[in-house]
Amino acid sequence: MKRKITFLITGCILSVVALACIQGYFIHNTYSLYVKEADHSIRQQLLELETTGKLNELNQVWMKNTATFLGEYYRGETTKAEYKKRVLETSKELSKEMSKFIKKRHFFEDYDVSYSNYISTIVATDNYVNDTVFAEKILLYGNNTEHAKEIPASQSNWHGATPVLSPDDTSYKFEVITKRAYSIANWQKQIVFKMVGMLVFTVALLAFVVLLFYLSIKNLIVQKKIADIKTDFINNITHEFQTPIAAMDIAVKTLQHKEHELTPEQFSNSLSIIGRQNIRMQKLFKQVTDASLLDETIGTAYAETLGCADINEIVHDFKLSHPNAVIECPAESESTIFMDKHHLATVLLNLLDNAAKYGGKNIIIKLKSEEKTILLSVKDDGIGIPQKEKAAIFDKFYRIENGNIHTTKGLGLGLHYVSQIVKAYNGSVAVTSAEGQGSMFTISLPQP
Repeated sequence: MKRKITFLITGCILSVVALACIQGYFIHNTYSLYVKEADHSIRQQLLELETTGKLNELNQVWMKNTATFLGEYYRGETTKAEYKKRVLETSKELSKEMSKFIKKRHFFEDYDVSYSNYISTIVATDNYVNDTVFAEKILLYGNNTEHAKEIPASQSNWHGATPVLSPDDTSYKFEVITKRAYSIANWQKQIVFKMVGMLVFTVALLAFVVLLFYLSIKNLIVQKKIADIKTDFINNITHEFQTPIAAMDIAVKTLQHKEHELTPEQFSNSLSIIGRQNIRMQKLFKQVTDASLLDETIGTAYAETLGCADINEIVHDFKLSHPNAVIECPAESESTIFMDKHHLATVLLNLLDNAAKYGGKNIIIKLKSEEKTILLSVKDDGIGIPQKEKAAIFDKFYRIENGNIHTTKGLGLGLHYVSQIVKAYNGSVAVTSAEGQGSMFTISLPQP
């Protein structure tokens, strides 16, 4: 069954991972499609922008300045470095005009698009010899104020000639290469915003699938535990009755084989043992029946003051079925505990039985008073309890699943009964233990 659950969990994990990968693939494709649509839309608007007359007006300004500069350059009136200064002087004004125009005509409203036009190369021809006058990328006009990463858009080659100012002046032909680019500052944000619905649906779907798998596996584990509990209950029902049956068996055999050798006191003692254990078996049967139906409130109406003699009586009955156990009860003579005698017997016998069952050879019971609290402790030198098991040992039907647990029988009810009984008296039970160092259960009850 555990292997099936492991396979199921593995299958569920692989299914969720596969579903997540498929959804991730679809999201990636959708994202790529939106990117292509955005790029296509922006390029269409760029084409529309470049075919408007406004950009032609802006281009005429720098083209005229370029032709004038080249004429002055070949007449020796200026230098190549001067051209860059002239371009920068006009660039700011041209950029302002372009930004106003884009805003007025509502270009790129869906995206924060920046458009820029750069001059990259100027090559003049002098007597059929090419002269590279300028070879540096410099902005003619644009609105990329945030200096975002730009995407190349187009390139243009402008062929012109220097103006002739006098009959002796020579006109030089030249070629100017300009490059246009654009950038989108918020295109990722805009695309993700468009995909919010899909992302939310994907996350919700994955969460729903994970929840279904979790509930299914949890329900299967619960069903397995219930099946294991039923199996243990059927196989180990006799465990809770071993102590009273063993005590009664010893008492009966004593009466049968030593009838003429017993003193009246021994005869009476044997009958008392049979009577007490008979009552205990009836109450144990009722407890098992109640546990299989529901948790009933434990009544404390028959609580009474009990002391060392009552504890020793319970210990005496227990030792009849565990003759090898060494049990000490150095209880203080004045210490008493206020509890129903049957409840005290249930608590002690379960703690003693656990101690003996898990390797305890020497068991010490202590009863003492501390201010307004009564402390009842049972300490053994058995195999101890692993740290990770301590939190669950008082749970109903819980059994430790390591060590030699499978060589001992039990329903996992003993410590649960102890816990429930102590809670009914507004007390608490704690355990101190380490593997290989024994265990000590301490019950704290308020003074009546």
